[in-house]
Amino acid sequence: MTILAWIIMGATAGAILCVLFAIYFFVKIILQSRKLKKITKRPPKNKKKRRRWENTRSKLQKKRKKSIFFSLFLLFLAVGLGGASVYTNYYQSINLSSDDSTLIVRSYYLLRDFQEELQKAADETEDKAASQQNIRYLATTMAAYSTKQASTLNTKEGQSALNRYYAALSELGVNATRESNNFYGNSSLVEAFQMDIEKTIARETSAFDYFKVNQSGLEEEGASDDE
Repeated sequence: MTILAWIIMGATAGAILCVLFAIYFFVKIILQSRKLKKITKRPPKNKKKRRRWENTRSKLQKKRKKSIFFSLFLLFLAVGLGGASVYTNYYQSINLSSDDSTLIVRSYYLLRDFQEELQKAADETEDKAASQQNIRYLATTMAAYSTKQASTLNTKEGQSALNRYYAALSELGVNATRESNNFYGNSSLVEAFQMDIEKTIARETSAFDYFKVNQSGLEEEGASDDE
């Protein structure tokens, strides 16, 4: 369970408890008010009885004031916790989960590396066996995205954007795995797959735009790793 999920659960539980205790103190206010009404408004003439009356009345008034304070405080606290729960849930629904964040960052580099390896294969700029091995590894890794599903905590639109992207990656990976031994020196096949990569990148862009992923940051990080 994520930290945000714990925050939502904790805030929701806290809000419910605050409301229950506020109701408890509200009931006490009613009972204390009834007791005050039962006490005669005029103090007894007898000094001892009057002191007792004053003490009883004073204690009841103080208790009622405390009950009023606690009931209002708990209600305000319940509203605050409820608001925090709603906002955290909303924030979670429009932002990537930690798992999805890891998946799309990894896929971003997978796609670019695959694209680069295909071009090397077409140009025959590296050893054939090494080229085939690299392409096979990247393709099977992308194909594994068939088992990935966007977090259900996201909005339906967000889930749809991510799942379409994961499906496109998987399909590209499965098709490339079948052809992994045929790319070397085959420019027409590479060109066809480059078009498929661009379509997958379009799905990626749609998901990145929805979740406001900093693509320029990923590009800079990738460039620094290559240096």
